[in-house]
Amino acid sequence: MTQSSWAASEAGAIQALEAFMAALNAGDNQALYDTMHVPHVRISGNGVAIHNTREDLERDYLKGFAARAGDSWHHTVLDSVEVLHSSEDKVHLYIQWTRYDKDDMPLLTHQALWIMTRINGRWGAQARSSFAP
Repeated sequence: MTQSSWAASEAGAIQALEAFMAALNAGDNQALYDTMHVPHVRISGNGVAIHNTREDLERDYLKGFAARAGDSWHHTVLDSVEVLHSSEDKVHLYIQWTRYDKDDMPLLTHQALWIMTRINGRWGAQARSSFAP
């Protein structure tokens, strides 16, 4: 692999992450699920969640998010993205995000490791790890 092909992988992975955040903020559930691969793993401060199928995601993911984000959540901002490792079909991203309320007041900020993969030509989030609840 040449470095330029990894740069294209990194750009694709970041674009999928940005699409995830845009879909989350817009409440576009189908677009949100389209930015995730299954099985999808979330390792948090409270344990591990594994969504083995898209049906699992559609049934459980947003319920869990709503419980974590709380009633005051209005939107999430991706504060920073750093590529840690990359290859043709996998990119590790170290990110920081902040949740805000409707008055644009910050609710909380966390850092996370997102593992983005390209499957069948499409980039998506395969696994995430953070200390967020």
